[in-house]
Amino acid sequence: MAKKLRPLEPRNLALMADLELEGAWRVEYFDSEGAGYIAIFAGQSAEVRARDYYDAVERGALNTRIADAQVMTPKKVISFPTKRRRPVR
Repeated sequence: MAKKLRPLEPRNLALMADLELEGAWRVEYFDSEGAGYIAIFAGQSAEVRARDYYDAVERGALNTRIADAQVMTPKKVISFPTKRRRPVR
C-alpha cells in the first residue's frame, strides 16, 4: 500500500551530478501536489551545498512553496522613443 503524503511533502527526491554543466550538482523532486522543483548548484563547493539542500528538503526544513513568492504578473511594455541618428559620412 502506498504511503499517504502530507500536503506539499517531497517525493522522488534525487541528488545527482549535473550532466550538462561540468562540476555542477542538482536536486530534483516533486511535491505531493505534483509541482516539480529543480535546484542547480554550481561553483565553489557545489556538491556540498547541493547535499545540504537535499538534506534540508528531506528533513522538511524547507518550505516547498518558496518559488511561489516569486510569481509575477505581466506588466505592460512601454516603448521609449529613440533618437534619430545622423547618417555617417
